[in-house]
Amino acid sequence: MVVACQLVKAGKADAFVTAGNTGGALAAGIFHIGRMKGIQRPALITPFPTNTGFCLLLDVGANVDSRPEHLQQFAVMGSIYSRRIMGVASPTVRILSNGEEQGKGSQLVLEAAELLEHTPGITFLGNVEGRDIVNDLADVVVTDGFTGNVLIKTAEGVGKLIRTILVEEITANPISSLGGLLAKSALRRLARRIDDSEFGGAVLLGLSNPMVVAHGRSNANAVRHAIRVAKQAIDLKIIQEIQTGVQEIADRAGERQSEIA
Repeated sequence: MVVACQLVKAGKADAFVTAGNTGGALAAGIFHIGRMKGIQRPALITPFPTNTGFCLLLDVGANVDSRPEHLQQFAVMGSIYSRRIMGVASPTVRILSNGEEQGKGSQLVLEAAELLEHTPGITFLGNVEGRDIVNDLADVVVTDGFTGNVLIKTAEGVGKLIRTILVEEITANPISSLGGLLAKSALRRLARRIDDSEFGGAVLLGLSNPMVVAHGRSNANAVRHAIRVAKQAIDLKIIQEIQTGVQEIADRAGERQSEIA
């Protein structure tokens, strides 16, 4: 991983793709590829299934502890990624909290929400609860890396549990087995709807070059799409667009400070 990241830093490669240890990949990317100018904390962004497709969730593990301004940058990076990679014309942003009402949440959520309401380049719609993410209430959901990581791992565990129980019940007796056979095509469509392998993996946004971290259990199709996502990020100049978005935040903050002074 270190050698690969050093090759990217030296300009001998344009992106880094791995299905290895996430912690090692993050460390190698941050220390050897480096953050882009103005980015305080890179964030892992990943697709999360919803009723009609997928939304984007970040951070999902790069930063255990975050500050409000970090979540503000996550929202900008997520919006740009949603627009350029996911094809959403006007992506909406919400912040993960323990209640949908304004004023609900930790001190981090409250302060970040205040910043997001005045952030240029994003459409912020307030809080969203974990149970409502699947209801298409936002195209981008921002949170700290600890909460985001717990959320996706819990979702993965629940999904695995449901699949296990479904198989056990379908094969419990001849009649249910026959029903399962009749529903085979529907079950395949269900699997495709919640399969995120075509997105390749989590992208570490905020580095000076694209980096994609695929799941350790990625199959050939997932690895193929991880490489495709990295190339797409290069072709669509995601890094340059994020840099511009972050600079707009800095300029706006400077203007506000001048007005206060």
